[in-house]
Amino acid sequence: MKHIFTVHSSITFLVAYSVIEHLQLDRQDVLLISSKYKVPIDGYRVVPSFPERYAQNTWQKIRYLNVPVHYDRYIDKITGGEPFIAYVDLMSYYQKILVTHYRCKQFHFFEEGNSAYQAYDELKDITWHEREMPFRSKRLSLKSMIRVVRGFNLRLLSMPYIYSAYANMEGIQFFCFSENAFYNVPERKKILLKPDESKPAIEEMAGGFALQDEVVWLDGSNARYTGLDEKYYYGAIKRGIQEFRKYGVIKDKVFVKLRPGIKDISKNNLVRILKENKIQVEVIPNNMILECFFMRSGNCKVIGTLTAALEYAYVFGHKIYSIYPFFEKQPPTFFDRMTGFWKHVEIVDKK
Repeated sequence: MKHIFTVHSSITFLVAYSVIEHLQLDRQDVLLISSKYKVPIDGYRVVPSFPERYAQNTWQKIRYLNVPVHYDRYIDKITGGEPFIAYVDLMSYYQKILVTHYRCKQFHFFEEGNSAYQAYDELKDITWHEREMPFRSKRLSLKSMIRVVRGFNLRLLSMPYIYSAYANMEGIQFFCFSENAFYNVPERKKILLKPDESKPAIEEMAGGFALQDEVVWLDGSNARYTGLDEKYYYGAIKRGIQEFRKYGVIKDKVFVKLRPGIKDISKNNLVRILKENKIQVEVIPNNMILECFFMRSGNCKVIGTLTAALEYAYVFGHKIYSIYPFFEKQPPTFFDRMTGFWKHVEIVDKK
């Protein structure tokens, strides 16, 4: 029996790794289908996703027009025609094809971040991958017609995107790091993962980095959730520094985790503002899975804005603080539905 995991980010790979360890799966039986994500450790068979392999140009898209049929053949090829169990984070298009493959004997969900921690669903969540499309349109949708032409029949298209739609199906398990994940799933169906942070793989994925009793500030305004201009983020940093100093959260040194891809640290506004406020800054290396760093570190104070990374910092034993209450404007966001998130955030007086 093969075991297929779909991964597209550091957290989805880390959870996949943890599921493999928890179930004590033979790595020879494990396949990782990676969607533009470079797996950071060796020892796994990693194959590119179908779009990366067979949809790189117009000719390939025409040649492999019936996507489900050709994806089935791709799965047969990489599994050697063996039956398999699938592990997915959400039910996007290629996950729908994977779990309905005639050789798929079971499928399970594993957490991937924010979506696993929302306390309730809304109508748009059911079709989240097409959330930009209206429910009504005066014109025929060319995009929808192309989906059908490419083999996505009405039954495949009607499969819900969100995990909670599958919560009461027999035989499906939900793998997660926290009891706070998968709110709408019966407890008996949740499998709580407890990665062994002493293992060399965790140390490698943490970049060999760990801290004890330090302050860590995660850069990022997450404007995609708020829609606000960055000036509100910078203002909140300044106000946050004042309040955190007043209540002893920060003193004279902060470790900063920048967003991936930032090369010129001197131009980073979080670093600049901290230094202007006479705070010593040390930048944490980027070659790590942040959650592994949290596992290996102890008793830190972690500051951020709106990010699942704060939730994971809490899960792995740290105190968490959000500067979002210091924004001059605070529009409703996805995090309003993550009620457990705000329950875990430490409160400082912002008057």
